[in-house]
Amino acid sequence: MNFNRVLAIPFGYVLSAFFALSGNYILSLFLLTLLVRLILLPTAIHQQKGQAKQLRLQPKVNKIREKYANEGREGQMKISQETQDLYKKEGYNATTAGCLPLLLQLPVMMGLYGLIYTPLSNVLHLESTLVTGLTEAVKTIVESASENTSRLATQLEILVVRYIDQIPQGTVSGLTEDIVAKIHDFGQSFRFFGLDLTLTTSENKTDWKMWIIPALAVLSSVAVQLYTTLKQRKTQPEAMKGPAMGCMMVYGPAISGYFSYILPLGVGLYWIMSNVISLIQTVAMSLIYTPSKVIAMQMVDETVQRRAREKSVKQIKELTS
Repeated sequence: MNFNRVLAIPFGYVLSAFFALSGNYILSLFLLTLLVRLILLPTAIHQQKGQAKQLRLQPKVNKIREKYANEGREGQMKISQETQDLYKKEGYNATTAGCLPLLLQLPVMMGLYGLIYTPLSNVLHLESTLVTGLTEAVKTIVESASENTSRLATQLEILVVRYIDQIPQGTVSGLTEDIVAKIHDFGQSFRFFGLDLTLTTSENKTDWKMWIIPALAVLSSVAVQLYTTLKQRKTQPEAMKGPAMGCMMVYGPAISGYFSYILPLGVGLYWIMSNVISLIQTVAMSLIYTPSKVIAMQMVDETVQRRAREKSVKQIKELTS
């Protein structure tokens, strides 16, 4: 069992629960996406606070730059070193602040990738012996239909969903009319505006409809990054030059487009939903966690911590005197 399929197991239980309640795969995928975004919400809040901390540290960074502005290449090295030391002292990581949310989504993508390829095992939760019988039966159908079998091993469960009506009852032990109907209904819900979510754009390049989801994935990611850029341009113009912004502007849309192109359309649809929810979340958080509010909260926390340390030192002195 590969890593993708291991990660697919927990996602499968969640998605199957949503599917049992709604009977609609697209709605279930949306609810799963919403749940993932809620789980990742603390990292988004951390990122927002990190941006506010960077804004607060900017005057100190400007002083460092002014100090070594006329020392050429050696001065640039000193600026870089002292800025890194300042960030380390203040507990701020410029790179992680921008890329961490993207990195945390990679295991989700891998799990969803495995989940889409194992709908019988991880969504419908059929018996393993029945799944084995169905996948063996579908091999003959695929070979007789002269379908491309280059990735047959990973696509067998998807092919069962696609060809379930062609598998004669009685040829697979445990296959009943109810199970056939269950698989058939699931297959019908595995479509989005007529697009089969099990297919990939990379293997169907000539069909223009297959490019819709990758294109929307890129556009939705660009919308998120564009809003973030415009917001930071107003509040943190210097941050636009940092590595975090470069990571967000380049890798966000690139990762969205790449995975939506090489993986099944269902993964791309997840990424679109995730980007839309992320945009709404970012707009809401920019209103709730404004830089001025976050900086004020940080100053209050630092004041409380400083007074607690001063109190502890005073008590130690009283005990030792």
